[in-house]
Amino acid sequence: MTPADRVRATLAGARADRSPYGFWTHFPDVDRDPAALAETTFAFARATGMDFIKAMPNGMFAVEDWGVVADYSDIARGGVARATRTPIASAEDWARIGRRDVTAGAFGRELDHLARLVAGAGPDLPVLATTFSPLTVAKKLAPDRFARDIAESRRAVEAALAAIAATMRDFAERAVTLGCAGVFFAVQEATPAVGRETYAALGRVYDMIALEGAGAGWCNAVHLHGDDVLFEAIADYPVHALNWHIGETAPGLAEYRAAGGARAVLGGLRRAELTRGDLDAAAADIAAARAVDGARGVLFGPGCVIRHPCDVAVLQRVAALLREG
Repeated sequence: MTPADRVRATLAGARADRSPYGFWTHFPDVDRDPAALAETTFAFARATGMDFIKAMPNGMFAVEDWGVVADYSDIARGGVARATRTPIASAEDWARIGRRDVTAGAFGRELDHLARLVAGAGPDLPVLATTFSPLTVAKKLAPDRFARDIAESRRAVEAALAAIAATMRDFAERAVTLGCAGVFFAVQEATPAVGRETYAALGRVYDMIALEGAGAGWCNAVHLHGDDVLFEAIADYPVHALNWHIGETAPGLAEYRAAGGARAVLGGLRRAELTRGDLDAAAADIAAARAVDGARGVLFGPGCVIRHPCDVAVLQRVAALLREG
């Protein structure tokens, strides 16, 4: 089977010759250079024998065109990017967040990267474009004001969310048109801190708009980020696979299946153990997934990005364990 055949069969709940797998990590030295990032990604994919590529742009690409300036220096030490300048200094500033042209600026840069990935991967190696929930984008735009403005200036935030959702829809549509198999849609704000009612009104509503752009994709996944999450808020999203921090937050894979969850699962490997190079823990994660109906419907991967620096030799060992099955 080709990697694409393997992924398609797994998404359909059929038995493949083995479970497909993929890994993803940050490449902070090159992730704002489309050509260099594509080449680095291909080298990573070849070294680990992956069945699909989850694109790894810098984590702030979706907010740069609205004026966010970020410091990326902590990524090389295993940290995350930090916004050093944002466009939202007052509630009135949300009115400045209009729909963007995704063929220009940072969005255009990322589409260039995706076009290079698709061309180099060919039809047999699926590529997933990374995109973000509009509410997650809003939080990145105003990390210090986000909660206050939702509570005190909700209409202003909602107007901005509509523009963000339309932009993310445009970006997803362009990515799929380029040949991406689908999107990896990252949701970071479906948490108790935001709350079920707020997420239903400000998260889900605009997520559905953003996901419309990926409707022609055949391998769309939603990533639910965090170790304390509102899983039920996204479990029925119109995607082909669900990705969450299995082993770090409820539900576990067995619990999800026992509750009737039939969607394909992308994940099963705890990213912290991969980052630490704990092969025994990785083997235990693989065994636990295989104990649930032989890991039918599971595309193995980390529950979240493997922190940089990433030891490729460790992932090669994990890949060997996955291929043994």
